[in-house]
Amino acid sequence: FASRRVTQRMSAVPTRALPVPHRRHGKAQHICHSSSSSSCPKILGIGSVGVDFLAQLDARELPRPDAKVRATRAEITTGGNVANGLTAAARLGNRQCALVSAVGDDANGAVVLESLAKDAVDASLTLVRGTRTPFTYIMIAASGENDGDMTRTCVHTPGDGGLMATDVTPERLDAAFSNVNKPAVAYFDGRLAEAALVYAREARRLGGVRILVEAERLRENLPELLSEADLVVTSKSYPNDAYPKAKTLGDAVTRMFMDLPRAEIMVTTLGARGAIGLVRIEDDGEVGRGKFLDDVVRQLEAQAGEDALSDEDVRDGLPREPVESGVIDIRHSSSSSSSFKANVIFAPAKTLAKGELVDPTGAGDAFIGALAHAYADEESFNLPSAMRLASYVAAMKCKAIGARAGLPRAADVPTRLMVRTPRRAAMFSALMAAFSVPFGGIFSPSRPAQAVESQDEDIKALMEIFNRAMRAPTYEEADAAWSEAITLAPNNSSAWSNRGTLRLQYSEWASAVDDLQRAVDLDGDTPDPLALNNLGNAKGALNRWDEAMADFLEASRVEDMRAIAQANYALAAFQTGRVDLAIATAKKLLRKDPEYLDMRALLSAMYWSEGIVDLAESEWTYLCKSGRGFGAKRSAEDVRGDDPTSDLRYASTLLSQQFAQQFAELTGGVKEAGLDTPCRLYKTTDTVANRWPPRATAALDAFLRVRNYGEALDYDGSVKRFDFNF
Repeated sequence: FASRRVTQRMSAVPTRALPVPHRRHGKAQHICHSSSSSSCPKILGIGSVGVDFLAQLDARELPRPDAKVRATRAEITTGGNVANGLTAAARLGNRQCALVSAVGDDANGAVVLESLAKDAVDASLTLVRGTRTPFTYIMIAASGENDGDMTRTCVHTPGDGGLMATDVTPERLDAAFSNVNKPAVAYFDGRLAEAALVYAREARRLGGVRILVEAERLRENLPELLSEADLVVTSKSYPNDAYPKAKTLGDAVTRMFMDLPRAEIMVTTLGARGAIGLVRIEDDGEVGRGKFLDDVVRQLEAQAGEDALSDEDVRDGLPREPVESGVIDIRHSSSSSSSFKANVIFAPAKTLAKGELVDPTGAGDAFIGALAHAYADEESFNLPSAMRLASYVAAMKCKAIGARAGLPRAADVPTRLMVRTPRRAAMFSALMAAFSVPFGGIFSPSRPAQAVESQDEDIKALMEIFNRAMRAPTYEEADAAWSEAITLAPNNSSAWSNRGTLRLQYSEWASAVDDLQRAVDLDGDTPDPLALNNLGNAKGALNRWDEAMADFLEASRVEDMRAIAQANYALAAFQTGRVDLAIATAKKLLRKDPEYLDMRALLSAMYWSEGIVDLAESEWTYLCKSGRGFGAKRSAEDVRGDDPTSDLRYASTLLSQQFAQQFAELTGGVKEAGLDTPCRLYKTTDTVANRWPPRATAALDAFLRVRNYGEALDYDGSVKRFDFNF
């Protein structure tokens, strides 16, 4: 709110926080699938390995006692929970997977080690001793419900030389943890728990190793192992088995998560439905009475079912996108006031066509392996993206018999599942762009300075220029600094993107398009979604709306930019008269996030422009009853007075509160209790005039003034009238 009105149209920014652990600033990147082992994070797996004898039965159910049934197919394959999971991670491209286990000195043991070597899973830490390798008989049959589902029944025979705690010598610990390639993740399947505990406690002592523990079924010493975990993955049955007094699965999951305070994340797989994830939110604010997890999951599952897959997603056979609750209070029973804050995620399973489901053996291992693969990349770990990838991998595994035959390789996985941008980086850059102070020139680079084709001193010089550009007090100085960075490193897309964004802010539309297009072109097949989004904004200002909408759509393919880009897509559709498309897009965004205030205000304005007065008023009422503010201890109402500038101070304070909360969430700060009513933010069009295209701004103006026309500042600086014929 400076004295000069800035005529930019920047990103439509969601008024919400998205706190998920382990996200850092960084470039949009592929999940690692390099052939060079030194370039990928390491996963150390501790647990079971063995041989599976599989029989696919010619029957709709398992045989009754004393009965005989015919097998239509029999296979001998390798298995073991953690070994299957490591194989899934290795096939996705992680070339530093290592297994700690034990096999017998027999033919089966040799088969196990050979199969691991074929998938580049390092078995040098696996003991070979005894005379019997663990093996399992597995019978696969139709469910009996005539629904195309399959069941499996396992009979496990342990080996006679299993790994013991006494086997874990200092030398073996050193080999696992203290070499140059210390693992990023230690992954435990819950078996060999006594020995596994020694490894887990060493990982905890050393620090820097994230611990993933599977809870498939009740096992001795598993509770102690779970208490060391950062990420817990449970089967559908485990929580109720561990908490038999819990009346529902949601209640059992809630109780379990509350009893594991060290765990940041807990995921529970639900078979053909999908999976739920809980992300613990550390918050000093007061915890409310809370909601039941079962109710939250039902609501999220219903929302996920309403979202249509894009043509591209259908073509590639992707699962539906995960849906998040945002930060909410969860409680575990109606008789208890105990609750905690969490973000709940529901990730739908990938649907298999009739006849595609062959064998569910190892589907859970495939899911966890894909999750571990994503978790190992701390810089870009994003739980909803990881769960969607895991759902896809688990489903593909089910299309072949055995635990590993169907596991996909990186080249077989759609690129959109294998690419993601750290949410903190994308959201931070978008917020800085949208809330930047005129003349401040403060733009966080959308990614770190990329390598320049020169020596270290040139990289240092480039970083100094970036810092100078971000601190520049005027537009001219900032623009000159970004130009200097481009001269030094002409192939650095961040320099082009940031200069283009600066020029976009100051209404230099044509040159902004040139710079942002250059940044996108330099990025090749994986353009920065923030640069694409801003490129769309610049093209829209030049009335190139069809191109702008294409850019917004492309930017929305990256999950962490999806809400912002789709919001801009809705705004562009309304600007060009495609009102039905604009309304449908806004409603889709609001189904996923009912507190997306900008879209709620836009929907009110669009309904009003179409003469649908009752729906316009209904959306506005919802907006006014939405959450209570943006993280401030004091209400923005306190700055009001009787002077002419009172409303301006109020709006400025409210925007500052919104930015402060989101900035704190993105940088790991603590969100405090909020106090304000959101519809106050939209009392005039000042809040949106510098961000929305003119037609949407005019529609809100018409709604607020209760008339059939509105006025807004156009991109050329003139005030334009828009008539809405109703």
